Amino acid sequence: APPRRSAGRRLASITLRVLGIALLTFVLWSVDWRDAAKLTDGTVLRGAIVGEIPDDWGGDAAVLFRPADAPQDAAPRRLAAADLATEDVRGTAVPVVNEGLLRIVDRAQTGWMLFGFLLFGLTVKFGVVRWWLLLRDQGIRLTYWAAYRLTFIGFFFNNIVPGATGGDVVKAVYAARRTNRRAEAVMTVLVDRVVGIVALALIAAAVLLTRLGQPAYRELAIFIFGFLGCLAVAMIVFFSRTIRRLLRIEELAARLPFGALLRRVDGVAFMYRYQKRGLVVALLLSFANQLAIQVVAVMFAHALHITTRAGEPVPIADYLVVLPAAWMVSALPLLPGGWGVRESAFVVGFHLVGVARSPAIALSVSMGMNMLLWSL
Repeated sequence: APPRRSAGRRLASITLRVLGIALLTFVLWSVDWRDAAKLTDGTVLRGAIVGEIPDDWGGDAAVLFRPADAPQDAAPRRLAAADLATEDVRGTAVPVVNEGLLRIVDRAQTGWMLFGFLLFGLTVKFGVVRWWLLLRDQGIRLTYWAAYRLTFIGFFFNNIVPGATGGDVVKAVYAARRTNRRAEAVMTVLVDRVVGIVALALIAAAVLLTRLGQPAYRELAIFIFGFLGCLAVAMIVFFSRTIRRLLRIEELAARLPFGALLRRVDGVAFMYRYQKRGLVVALLLSFANQLAIQVVAVMFAHALHITTRAGEPVPIADYLVVLPAAWMVSALPLLPGGWGVRESAFVVGFHLVGVARSPAIALSVSMGMNMLLWSL
């Protein structure tokens, strides 16, 4: 039996890696590296936009475009709205002219990028304090600086362990080695992560409540409210003594492999039923942490000149909905650091609010590189 379980785990691990690599390959293959313009006859021109894309396509407005196969000294082609195919963006027909990833990165404002990078370093402190307080609630007297150091060790291993939060496993191991209350230490890492994800979902849900009647947000609302609903049911089942007794959770845990360890972890987790004050404080710190991180993302978006396909600024409320959903999805353990998964989630989420693929990927990569640099 043990060899079969080991082989099954290896097969599952390999399958997840293959899926992750395939997803990342698809993202890189589908991204528009060069600028593109689609003509009314369906022809897609690839090359370079010369100058700016008009914000208003009325009158004599046009974009200057130099196809990739044209000589460098050739005059750019003038493309008016009548020459271009259109796509529907929230009920408005918009000419199809897309900036490539290379142009977006080349035009980035380094000042805003640097400001966002430095601010991210401050936002991390909210997360460190949150975990440090959770440790103290469990009677684990780890110093703040030790918690700070272990947090960044976890950040570093996010680049190696699959998933955007894969480093939490390493962080939990290191924390457990520093105390005799090992189960409690590991549980604080799990609770710390869950509280952070719940804060993300609640931020998005608060904004979505003001947009329930708008079709563009339907998929995001289903995902966010579906997650919160499932979480609420799981918490009721887990923390209800009556339901636990009916389901015989303790007996089932005892029959499983490592039954004694599972019962210990289950007991530690159940004690959070009586630590509501600590959880509320952790949730408030999570709101501060997640909102600050989203401010950083908006700074990066501003630096990258990200707009909707109609050329309009992306509303702050849209960031507060799309970013939480994307970060929740990026925690799936496919590739280290959530690479590939996060980019796909950004593309899908921002598409729903009218942002093209390349700007969404540019923002995702910027956030990923920001976290990678801080982890070093």
